[in-house]
Amino acid sequence: MAYNRASAFFLIVVRFVATTNRLAHGQLFVSLSNMNFEGRLCCTTTGNCPGQGIPGVPVNITCTINGYTDVAGQGTTDVNGAFNVYVLGITGFFYGLSTIPCVATVQLPLDTVECRALNTTTGLLSSAFRRNGTAGGSMKATIVGFVRT
Repeated sequence: MAYNRASAFFLIVVRFVATTNRLAHGQLFVSLSNMNFEGRLCCTTTGNCPGQGIPGVPVNITCTINGYTDVAGQGTTDVNGAFNVYVLGITGFFYGLSTIPCVATVQLPLDTVECRALNTTTGLLSSAFRRNGTAGGSMKATIVGFVRT
């Protein structure tokens, strides 16, 4: 009888650990190293292209991991409005591998550039990222589309 009780207790403990473990809830510990975050900012009311690219605009890559938000990288748009920000490494628990826990953000208004559509408003443009393959051993991520907040 003691053997059955020990087996039952063991199974209860295993079930408890399995259902309270982060991995059981779709979270995976992943290290996203050597990430290239890229996109383009255009002079439209949304900041999305097509349109004339806006040069010289600071872009922040902000990541939230385990409830902690931090600026993982910063860049500036080139003459065509494109940015490419390289981030060395991001590590933490993510809710599934298809989601990258980072966003590109642009502070409004754009006082230093000539773009009436984005110079007259305040707030923040932000965009999530989607995976876009790999290049040169680095994972690439491209913006989904800016949203004004």
